[in-house]
Amino acid sequence: MDAVLQKAIDDAGARVRELKAAGRGNADPEVAAAVAELKALKAQAPLVAVAAAEVEKLELEGKGKVRLGDLRRSRSVQAPLTVCATPAHPAALQSRADVKAERLAARTGKAAVVAEEDDPLAAHYGDAPLVQSAGISGRVWTRLGELSPALVGQRVLVRGRVHTLRGKGKSAFLVLRQQTHTLQVVFFVDEASVSKGMVKYVCALTKESVVDVEGTVTVPEAALTGASVPVELQGCVVHAVSRAAPDLPFQLEDAGRSDAELDAPDSPFPRVGADTRLDNRVLDLRTPANHAIFRLQSAVGALFREALAARDFVEIHTPKLIAGASEGGASVFKLSYMGTPACLAQSPQLYKQARGAGGGATWLRRAGR
Repeated sequence: MDAVLQKAIDDAGARVRELKAAGRGNADPEVAAAVAELKALKAQAPLVAVAAAEVEKLELEGKGKVRLGDLRRSRSVQAPLTVCATPAHPAALQSRADVKAERLAARTGKAAVVAEEDDPLAAHYGDAPLVQSAGISGRVWTRLGELSPALVGQRVLVRGRVHTLRGKGKSAFLVLRQQTHTLQVVFFVDEASVSKGMVKYVCALTKESVVDVEGTVTVPEAALTGASVPVELQGCVVHAVSRAAPDLPFQLEDAGRSDAELDAPDSPFPRVGADTRLDNRVLDLRTPANHAIFRLQSAVGALFREALAARDFVEIHTPKLIAGASEGGASVFKLSYMGTPACLAQSPQLYKQARGAGGGATWLRRAGR
């Protein structure tokens, strides 16, 4: 193997080990980039060996001093090689398949977007570092539902999931979602607060990623139709807190459509099946319908609590783990609690009766009921 290539492989391997020793996992963009570089260098080793053997063969045949660059013109070399003859790395050979794979990864957003070193605004965008409870930042986030025209001109910090994203020339339009509220954030290149690198970074974000955005609250000239919040944000700082996978099991737009839309004779929309929803329940819970269900349940429970509290009832919470079965021979869910046999309570009847005999009207709220 070429000595220069071997040194490059050793350096790349040392970089990967250094990052992992610092506690950074494979999902970290810098670790992923270092691993990809190491794999690409290792893939070049067989090709370099073929090239070196061919050089030796041609020199033995009396061809004189042969350079690696001449191998592209040699009929005996059939491997599809790309020669990068640079002073720093004279024998770096890369297969076309590797080049194609790298380009595809960049297009699909799987490769981490790195801020350009010469960008003066590079610190205003990029993937946020791990918090690891190292300290208290003192930052204050504003909830999307609290944004209103009364805050026009103020700079705020918001956090939400990437709902939709659209890039056009030197601008990017990002819609953030927080529970049932959506907010449009716009980025326009002006080199003072938004650079081309920032717009490029925003356009490479994946749907459902969690991002922090800072910007100034403004009221658009025309009413917004793609967001529920009546104001928009002129973004100037954006950091990805947690990146979502590029390929989701299903799109929330498809899971959130009504039966009327899906049952239409000429409906072009796919139907998300129950099995797919249950296999990816966390994603399915983000749909507007599921948010509405939980809010209705919460409102009904609050009304019951308000009505009973107005009649001087007291809410009690009975034990959920007990030492033995509470109802005869019925089967129970047994477990070990700190080395002691225990089981889940089947009925709160005993505790309700004890409380009733103790005096005072009560009501009971049981988890899971």
